[in-house]
Amino acid sequence: MALASLAASLPIAAAAARFRFGVRFRGMASASAAGAATGAPARVGVVQMTSVGDVNANYATCSRLTKEAAASGVKFLCFPEVFSFIGSKDGESVKLAEPLDGPIMQRYCSLAKESGMWLSLGGFQEKGPDDSHQYNTHVLIDDSGKVRSSYRKIHLFDVDVPGNMVYKESRFTTAGDTIVAVDSPFGRLGLTVCYDLRFPELYQILRFKHEAQVLLVPSAFTKVTGEAHWEILLRARAIETQCYVIAAAQAGKHNEKRESYGDSIIIDPWGTVIAQLPDRLSTGFAVADLDLSKVEAVRTRMPIAEHRKFDSDWKSLTHQ
Repeated sequence: MALASLAASLPIAAAAARFRFGVRFRGMASASAAGAATGAPARVGVVQMTSVGDVNANYATCSRLTKEAAASGVKFLCFPEVFSFIGSKDGESVKLAEPLDGPIMQRYCSLAKESGMWLSLGGFQEKGPDDSHQYNTHVLIDDSGKVRSSYRKIHLFDVDVPGNMVYKESRFTTAGDTIVAVDSPFGRLGLTVCYDLRFPELYQILRFKHEAQVLLVPSAFTKVTGEAHWEILLRARAIETQCYVIAAAQAGKHNEKRESYGDSIIIDPWGTVIAQLPDRLSTGFAVADLDLSKVEAVRTRMPIAEHRKFDSDWKSLTHQ
């Protein structure tokens, strides 16, 4: 199946869909989305892992899982946020940050090519606008080893987690300003990262303005917030957008200071969990076959796109 060109880049205003924070949209012209992938079900995998402060050790884990997934017939493998490095000291990741054509990402491009597999690499430490900041970037690589698209995390995690610790992602990370959706052999993909999950308007825009069929949510949720909200938020995003959701998660203790919730999961457009690892600590991957005819069936039987009375920024409602 031929892929349409991925080069188009449109501001949201041009598509009459201004995101209220001034965020732009980058992706295919929307007319191409419906035809992105309507053939046989595609086998995808969602990874769960415990990244550490060693780039080579993390790559070894990712490489092993990619090769195992390829042997299982997986054509698209999704890794969690900060898959390549989680440090124990403030500022470590900024010092390691590289451009997308740097040696770390090129190593993963070679892995995708060698495995004949698309990779979703969520939460890469991309070199930022200055020496004190990085971008938290979700990178999509195709099976030829080419970076097809990237998304810089928009919503940064500046939170005082009850009973846990204070997180200030913006101290070392610059927020992105572009919403990204892209066609692939696995459907039209909406790219997000972790804390974005708590902002449903982003997912509404991806679905209703830019026709996403599959939402990617690579994450490193804290144990406290994950136990309370992880699965219910993911299922809500699937149900309200009628999209598949693939959420790769970091799991367990990375170091003395940081622990992630785990629970990598794939959810169908009806909100049903269709793939999940057996526990929240194991390193491995779960597999599911994405059938885009199910997306269309759910949307046809419950045509919420036709019934919506306002757009995602609520501007068409009357305020009193």
